[in-house]
Amino acid sequence: METLNLQPPTMEWRVYRNDNATMTLVLVDSNGAALDLTGWSFTGVVREYPKDAAELSQLSIVKVDNVLTVGLDTSDLTLIAYFDIEGSYNAGAKISTVIRGQIFVEEDVTR
Repeated sequence: METLNLQPPTMEWRVYRNDNATMTLVLVDSNGAALDLTGWSFTGVVREYPKDAAELSQLSIVKVDNVLTVGLDTSDLTLIAYFDIEGSYNAGAKISTVIRGQIFVEEDVTR
């Protein structure tokens, strides 16, 4: 029996407090061909726990062709937080989570 897995990939994002944190995601299909992201918009949120109502931060996401550049303000994050990036197609007619994960913040020494 086969299993259909519709869960997004999970990652750990390790950052240093008060540094500029940027991640680049290149979206390709199973053959390595660039995905057509025409009509898609992307948002991302960071929360202390996934079910929390309060947001710790919004991710800054810039889409160019099939590449997402994701920026994060690390100054007010808890030591461990959760994030995901969600794509919306055709004004919300289709929603798909691209990636999810945890953010681990290392405290800086020089302030």
